[in-house]
Amino acid sequence: MADLSPASDQSPDEHGEPPVIRSDALASRQRILQAARMLIGDRHVTMAELAAAAKVGRSTLYRHFATRRALERALADLESGDSGGPSAVSGRVATMPFRAPGQLGRESPMTLEVTRVLDEVPPHLVADQLVAEARRVAGVAVALYVADIDGSRLLRLAGSEEFPDELRGAPALGPEIVPEGLLEFHERLQRQLPGCVTEPLWLRGRVTGLLLCVGTPLGELADIAKQGAAALELANDYTDYVEAARRRKPTTPAAEVQQHLFPPRIARIAGAQLAGALLPSYEVGGDWFDFVENRDGAWLAIADAAGTGPTAAGLGAAALGALRSARRSGGDLEGALTAVDETVRHLDNEDFYVTALLARWRAATATLTWANCGHPPCFLVDPDGNLAELGGSQHPALGAGEQGLKFKLSDRQLRSGERLILVTDGIVERKMEGGGTFGVEGIKQALERAENPTAPSTVMAIQQAVTECWREPLEDDATVVVMAVE
Repeated sequence: MADLSPASDQSPDEHGEPPVIRSDALASRQRILQAARMLIGDRHVTMAELAAAAKVGRSTLYRHFATRRALERALADLESGDSGGPSAVSGRVATMPFRAPGQLGRESPMTLEVTRVLDEVPPHLVADQLVAEARRVAGVAVALYVADIDGSRLLRLAGSEEFPDELRGAPALGPEIVPEGLLEFHERLQRQLPGCVTEPLWLRGRVTGLLLCVGTPLGELADIAKQGAAALELANDYTDYVEAARRRKPTTPAAEVQQHLFPPRIARIAGAQLAGALLPSYEVGGDWFDFVENRDGAWLAIADAAGTGPTAAGLGAAALGALRSARRSGGDLEGALTAVDETVRHLDNEDFYVTALLARWRAATATLTWANCGHPPCFLVDPDGNLAELGGSQHPALGAGEQGLKFKLSDRQLRSGERLILVTDGIVERKMEGGGTFGVEGIKQALERAENPTAPSTVMAIQQAVTECWREPLEDDATVVVMAVE
């Protein structure tokens, strides 16, 4: 039953006593504030997404906090300890002397700026320096965790061995943590490490890692986490240390090629949110997906190269290279399709082909334009959760049809609250326990299990359903991309 008594911005009664707050209302308020604290690093997070993360209805959220400003004000009071609630902390004892942010064990302070950190700290030591800095500011033990490439757990990148090597049950899509799942994950983490505090590493709406503190930090770690996220992202181009830490076992050469083809797993674009994931992460190698936002709109693509192993990985890399080359040279959607088709043909192997679905989203007109080349169809989910196949013109797989083929594009306007789902055949053709395949019905059932209608939550629900429908490992890459229209 929804709580009917708002728990914020209430004034005392006529006798000067504070208002009586129902226990369920107080619990809802606390969950909202906890979710806001987890997600506050991304200024683009909507009130609807906050409500989903807190597992309350939007009406409940607005009863407690009528505006975003009211929520931010309450959160600021909570952080400063002025709320008088259970999160207020007093009588804290520092475990080591406090130093101002920016000191990295040097005689003189070093400003914690990304460019200076990269100039003065070797790339493979950035994570250690980040933890050392966070520990000095927090006054408590700190560790840094990043997600495994298959998203199944968080692995310790830096910090002392008193912290667990890994944390299972992380809400992640590949190496990126899903923001909506942070609150529930933190609650589970409290049972394993009572009193722990987490600080997400935010980068353009993505959470790339977590700082984990044992005990309440004495100083604010949000700025360190923000600077650290950018520093680690840039340092990753100069060392294998971060990527090696994300792999709990060796990858096949094909899978390693495949991992470096992907864009960020979660992204915000004008008018929508994108998320994508692939399983398995340590082997196979034929699928890829791509998305990017340019002045001419956001480009989406999903593809499956013929074959398996290194051959499929190499063919996929060539096809994606052709797409990106055409895109970066100012080509349109038809030109990009032609470029990929010609590139695959020039490999001079009749067994080489790529099934693909390429699309472009223009937020100003809310229009999706796409072409399907031998690929499974895309699907559209309406705001009520109903799933329908998105039709449109069909073409042969790239590299397999007539040379010089002219591509016909389809287009459709999408409404707020709709979700576009793109999959490879590893999803729909996945075998199930007792016979049959996952198919469209499996996607429908997965949508019913999704905790909220955001793009990352939808991808996670489909990915989990595909994994659990049969005890045997996947025989083919299973890739899914979701665009949620805002």
